[in-house]
Amino acid sequence: MSAIAYIRPEAKEIVISAKLWFYGTFAAPELVDKIVLEISSQYNEAQGKIQIRQTDGSIATYLIRFEIDSAVVSVDEVFDLVQNNTDYRNNYIRIEQDNILKRSFMGHELGGNIGHWLISDNLGESTTAAHEFGHSLGLDHPADVDLRARESPPPMMAPRGTLVKPKFQWNPTVNAGEFGGTMKPIYRKVCPEEVVQIFAGHTFSAEGTLNLGILNNLVYDEMGNPYYFIE
Repeated sequence: MSAIAYIRPEAKEIVISAKLWFYGTFAAPELVDKIVLEISSQYNEAQGKIQIRQTDGSIATYLIRFEIDSAVVSVDEVFDLVQNNTDYRNNYIRIEQDNILKRSFMGHELGGNIGHWLISDNLGESTTAAHEFGHSLGLDHPADVDLRARESPPPMMAPRGTLVKPKFQWNPTVNAGEFGGTMKPIYRKVCPEEVVQIFAGHTFSAEGTLNLGILNNLVYDEMGNPYYFIE
């Protein structure tokens, strides 16, 4: 998901602003509200902070806050929206029953602003939406997927199949790696380090703004195949 970050010096905070445009057979206001609540609450509850050098040379700590807006539109409307989009806030996500990958995904590359999500992933109730939101901001799966030594909840970007403490498994009574012996996604939590990582390798403009992500600006068909526009 692409987004725009901007510094608010007077409040000592950095706001990450994004708008999610939902379309597809199962894109409905009630579901969209649940998705946006999941994403916003997960990332804001993390209370991520970064340090920024001030004009006088001092270092100040800024809280990172997420503002997520949304809208539900038709497929025809999405075609018009994506062809004219230059705003990094805008992301386009189709919601369907099934797709070619059999799972929710953000398209093409880390940071892309297009997605195809499945209602079978319990969107808004399972952390899937928050996990995919992280991919869209450039966050990848961690290299270490054996988190059995970790007492705190698994991080949001931990993939399905991650090994965790029994209390975070689908079935806490089985051995790690067995059926039911991997991470149950509902236990994932955004950790502050993940929020900070969003800014890795990026520099704010002189005006205090930063474009995050990539403008793929494509539309998916019902099964997750992209439509390509020919100029």
